[in-house]
Amino acid sequence: MRTVLLLVAAVAVAGCATAPEPGAPAGPSSAAPAPQRPREVRLDGVDPCSLMTPAERTEFGLDGTPRYTNPPTPLFGGSVPTCTITGLANRPVALGVGAVTTVGIERWRQDDLAAVVGTTSVIGFPAVVAIPKRTTDYCSVEVDVAPGQLLDVQFSDGGGEPPIPQEELCNTAQRAAEVMMQSLLAR
Repeated sequence: MRTVLLLVAAVAVAGCATAPEPGAPAGPSSAAPAPQRPREVRLDGVDPCSLMTPAERTEFGLDGTPRYTNPPTPLFGGSVPTCTITGLANRPVALGVGAVTTVGIERWRQDDLAAVVGTTSVIGFPAVVAIPKRTTDYCSVEVDVAPGQLLDVQFSDGGGEPPIPQEELCNTAQRAAEVMMQSLLAR
């Protein structure tokens, strides 16, 4: 089951960038956040597995051991330090967090995404919620932390029955992003 959840998280990371939808408008999207970030929070050298305490992971139903990887991620144009944490005790879920230093929030203004992108904020930082168009088993929140950098937070359903509604996945991803931003701001 852990292998399946890790694969779900890996697919989720790669799944948002695809060819544009047929009939989709060309050019940049206006969905990216306009507000300014309150300050810069650089992610260079940040271990994404350090952004949640064991108690915070338990609060999100994540009982697995955090797994650090640094995979090449086409969506972000380079390797991204990533942490995947699974949960199996309550229901199968996975949280993936990437400390993206290869591209900033402007990536979410491009038209090659197979996602519905809406604006939000995470403890005062501009962010977007990216809801995939072709699947309902995960949701992403992207937080604008510094020029050319963003915190990528994804929450995934691990295939349990009944499936977790996508709105709940998005809400959980946003709450997780808030916890991780608080951790970053406390450094």
